Amino acid sequence: MSRASKLTLGEGDMRVNAAVALLIISAAFSGCFEEDDGFQWPEPTSSECELELDELGCTTIIEGSETPHRSLINPLTGNQWILYLNGYVKSWDGQTLDWAVDLSEVVNRCHMEQGLLGMALEADFENTGTVLISYIEDGTCEGPNQSDLILASIKIDEMDTFDLDTLTVLLRVNQPYRNHNGGHLIHAGDNNFLWGIGDGGSSDDPLLNGQNSSNPLGTMYYVKFEDNTVSPAVDTGAGDPYVLHHGLRNPWRFDLDPDGGLWIADVGQACWEEVNLVNLTVPANLGWSDREGFYEFADDGKCRPSQPEVGPNYTDPVVVYPHENGNCSITGGFWMDWGPEILQEGFLYGDFCTGSIWVLREQSGVWSEEYIGTSGGMIVGFGKSLSDDLLVFHWTGQVVLIG
Repeated sequence: MSRASKLTLGEGDMRVNAAVALLIISAAFSGCFEEDDGFQWPEPTSSECELELDELGCTTIIEGSETPHRSLINPLTGNQWILYLNGYVKSWDGQTLDWAVDLSEVVNRCHMEQGLLGMALEADFENTGTVLISYIEDGTCEGPNQSDLILASIKIDEMDTFDLDTLTVLLRVNQPYRNHNGGHLIHAGDNNFLWGIGDGGSSDDPLLNGQNSSNPLGTMYYVKFEDNTVSPAVDTGAGDPYVLHHGLRNPWRFDLDPDGGLWIADVGQACWEEVNLVNLTVPANLGWSDREGFYEFADDGKCRPSQPEVGPNYTDPVVVYPHENGNCSITGGFWMDWGPEILQEGFLYGDFCTGSIWVLREQSGVWSEEYIGTSGGMIVGFGKSLSDDLLVFHWTGQVVLIG
């Protein structure tokens, strides 16, 4: 049996508050899902954090009704920045949350997948105070989507808060629909950054963006940041010079391992969720929307895993899992070279709907997943705590520490 504890609200209060929060959010955005053909957002779950490993326990360290999904350590203070989809960035010192910035007036939340999506520190952050952020720009919720995906820079002021007057748009990507934005952002060394971009949305990739490397949609962008501008980090010969990898549907999370491997958790449509491993700088085609997982994409929604595999020009996933037992959408993920020792030396990922968590490790040349347990909520992201333990961010606002 695993241990479970909570620092604030009781179990019943947490479940009621989580359910009410998601129902309110769902009602607010109920008119914006016409582009999500065939997908129904699940009702909020109410379960305990239950881990398979006796060495690990769960503690809910932050309660709330907003949606935290990403965190970074501020090297100037040692505090933790926590990103929220609604545009908030808050600073956590282990006891209290303080404001770092409110970007809600510049980000769009017409759709559950829109908002403040990513943040990464410039290499020389200690001297420049510059961070890069990724978000969907504010715009009307009426009619077709008119809000672009934005990559921008912003500086930290002497009060250790974000100075909105320094916000500078570096790149913008037209989003034909409101979903599948991607938006995750990580520093990849030498002031190069990886920026994940979804296929533009709707379902079935109607504009065939996934297999078009001349288009930013459905790709991993590789950008160099210098003098508050960006340029292509490498020349890959793609039609769009920023494109490094393509054939992605919605790379919500990804991470680098110490050997230069890029781990990408790509959200599937109706059948398969997948974890991909590619060399950081060797361009790869991950297959979408010619295929989903290992198999030819079935746009009729009928999953046929026995059908022939397609195409020698695609990079196979390392592992896939089906939409069974309540699983619905993959949430990556970190390469674990930190945190509890029992979680290290593998790629950690989870499922949004069930809260399940796995670690993928190589054993005798074969990659296999180990089930860690369930976090007790709908997982939208992971983070590293101030104590070097694992954080799990839930859709309904809770931050759970596993250590």
